[in-house]
Amino acid sequence: MVPLRDRFKEADRFLIGAELVSTRSPLKPAGDNRISKFIDGLCGDKRVDWVSVTDNAGGNPMQAPLTLGKIIEERGKPAIIHITCKDYNRNGLESLAWMYAAEGLNNLLVLSGDYPIDGHGGIAQPVFDIDSVGLLKQLTDMNNGIEIECRKPGSTLELDRTNFFLGCTVSPFKMTEAEQIMQYQKYRAKTAAGAHFVIPQIGYDIRKSHELYEYSRINNINLPLIGNVYKLTYGVAKIFNKGLIPGCMVSDKLLTRIEKERKSEDKGRKFYTHLAAMQLAAFKKMGYKGGYVGGVASYSAYAAILDTAEEYDKTSLTELIRELSYPGEGEFYYFGMDKKTGLSDTAERNSLLTRGVKKRYKKSVTFGYRFSRIVHSLFFSEKSPLYKLGKPFFLFLEKHEKLNSIAYFNERVGKSLIFECKECGDCSLADIAYLCPQSQCVKNQRNGPCGGSLNNRCELTKADKDCIWVRAYNRERYFGKGIPELLNRPPVIKDSRLKDTSGWANFFLERDHFAKNK
Repeated sequence: MVPLRDRFKEADRFLIGAELVSTRSPLKPAGDNRISKFIDGLCGDKRVDWVSVTDNAGGNPMQAPLTLGKIIEERGKPAIIHITCKDYNRNGLESLAWMYAAEGLNNLLVLSGDYPIDGHGGIAQPVFDIDSVGLLKQLTDMNNGIEIECRKPGSTLELDRTNFFLGCTVSPFKMTEAEQIMQYQKYRAKTAAGAHFVIPQIGYDIRKSHELYEYSRINNINLPLIGNVYKLTYGVAKIFNKGLIPGCMVSDKLLTRIEKERKSEDKGRKFYTHLAAMQLAAFKKMGYKGGYVGGVASYSAYAAILDTAEEYDKTSLTELIRELSYPGEGEFYYFGMDKKTGLSDTAERNSLLTRGVKKRYKKSVTFGYRFSRIVHSLFFSEKSPLYKLGKPFFLFLEKHEKLNSIAYFNERVGKSLIFECKECGDCSLADIAYLCPQSQCVKNQRNGPCGGSLNNRCELTKADKDCIWVRAYNRERYFGKGIPELLNRPPVIKDSRLKDTSGWANFFLERDHFAKNK
C-alpha cells in the first residue's frame, strides 16, 4: 500500500477520499452489515485513495475510530483518523497518538471538535485542554522527537519519533469580515504548527472555495487542498441552514433551490447527486489536490457521485460555477469578484478591508478595553520604563507572604470584575484584546476561533455574546490602521500548574507562555 503522504506528492493526480461515520454500538465491520459493505465497496474501488473515520461527529458519542481505521488499512486503503480535543486532555491525546502510531495509523485529521450534544445521563463535560493549533504543535513535536527530563538531575531522554501525516481544517464559508479573517489567520497558524494538508469545512459557494485556493497561493501556503463534498438531503439541508451543525453552511438561496427540486418526481435525489458531482469536478478544474466525499451511507450512493463526476469532465468551469454559486445574503469576501468568471479577483481586495469605517467596530470597544490598553502600555509593554519594575516588585512580594496574599487578592478581585477571570495563572488577556478565553469561550480557544461560529455568534445557540475572537478582531480593527494580526505568534498552550496563582507575577517572573514563546 502506497503511503498517503506519497500519494499527495504525485503530480497531476486528483485524489479522492471518503468519509465514514462510526456508529454508537460495538458493531464490528465484519459480516452482513451496513458498515462492512460500505468499507468493502470503498476499499475495492481503485478510484478511492483513502477512507476517513470521524471522531464523535456532531458531538455524539460513537465507537472510537481505531477499530474501523485498522480494518480499512488491512483491506488495502490508507485511513485518515480524526482526532479531536474535546474528550481528552493533552496527556490523553499523547497516549492516543502513541496508540495510533503503534497501530500504524499515521494519517490524522486534527480538529478542536464539536461541543458534546449527548451523553449517558445528560450532556458530557468537554475537555478542550488544548485546541487544534496546540494539538498540531504537540503532534509535530512528537514527529521531531520529544525530549523529556529524567529522574537524574540534568539528564534528558529523547522519545521515539512518530511519523504522523497531519491534516487540518479551515472554513472559507463565514458570513462576516471578522469571522472570515480570523479563520484565515488560524489557517496560517495551523500551517506554522505543522499541518501537511487541509480539508475545508462544508459549504456550497464555489467562489468561497476558489477564494481559499487563491488565499493559500498568495500567502505561500503550499498545503494540498482537498475540497469537501457533502451529499445533501432535504432534512440535512434544513439543519445546515439553521446552523445546527457547527461549520456546515447552506444558504437560503440553496435551500430554496432544494425545496424546488424536492417537488420533482424523485424528491430531488438526482439533484443531490449531481450537486456533489459538480463540486468534485469544479475542485479538480480549480486546482485542488483532491475531493473528500461525505454524507453517504452506502457504497452505491458514493460510487454514483464518482460516476456522475466523470460525466462533468468535459463541462467548462464557467458552466459549473453557475450551478454552484449559492452565497448567503450579505456574505463577506476577502477578494473582489471577477465579473467574467464569478470567482475571486485577487487583484482587488474587498473595499471593506481598506476603508476602515470605525463605527462598524465601535460596539466592541468598551471602557474596560480602553483602560486595559492604557494599563498594558504603562506596565506590561517591554517598551515602558515601568515594565522594568515588575520583576523586582513581584520577587519582593514572594518573599513576604502576607503582602503577597494581599496583592494576589486585589488582582483576583479586579480581574474577576473586569474580565470574568477564572484564575488560570497563564493569562491570555493580552493575546485576545483583553477577553478571557477561560471564562468567555466554551472551548477555551487561545489560538484563534473554532469553525463553529455563525454570523459572529458562538456555535452554542444559547450563547448571548459574539465569539470572543470576533470581538477581539473588531477591537483591534478599531484602533489599528489595517487588518490586525492576532495570531502571528507561536501557539499558546496553557500551563495548568499555574492555576490559582498570580498571572501578573507569572508574567514578570517569566513562568507563563509569554516567556516560553520568546
